Amino acid sequence: MEEGYQIEEIKGDEKRPQFLKVVSILSFISLGFTFLGNISQLISGPASKEDMLNQKVEMTKSITQLEQMDAEYWIESVRKLIAMSESLNNSFYAVTFLTFISALIGLFGVLKMWKGSKIGFHFYIIYSLISVGQVYLFVSPQVVPTFVVIWNILISGVFVFMYSRNLKWMK
Repeated sequence: MEEGYQIEEIKGDEKRPQFLKVVSILSFISLGFTFLGNISQLISGPASKEDMLNQKVEMTKSITQLEQMDAEYWIESVRKLIAMSESLNNSFYAVTFLTFISALIGLFGVLKMWKGSKIGFHFYIIYSLISVGQVYLFVSPQVVPTFVVIWNILISGVFVFMYSRNLKWMK
């Protein structure tokens, strides 16, 4: 009887597309790191004024090196990163809470897609939009470096696209 159950389980598992398995596992890993990072941040708390000053000094050293290389775009990006870091640290608990909620939505979406439900895809899109846009709730748009926005949109878009390739399997 156990053998019959194992065979049935394997058959049910074979129905899930291999590509969905790969994309879901990548998402589970990413979301796992997000949860672990959130827990770590909550334990350590917001950066102290001294830590923020040290970070600013290190980034300013990077600006000096970039000036020697005449990399004006990156100089401006590092300046924006300094301002963005300060703003995010000022809203530390709100940022951490929203990141946690966003990751829960993403995890729910991935689990639903893993089980074959299309509603999971919609939740994953919501998660992706929150992930891309949440920085604007705490930081002025002028302070967010362009490469950060492009990177977030690119990664989210690629994962949404990859999940969309599996929609025909989902109900």
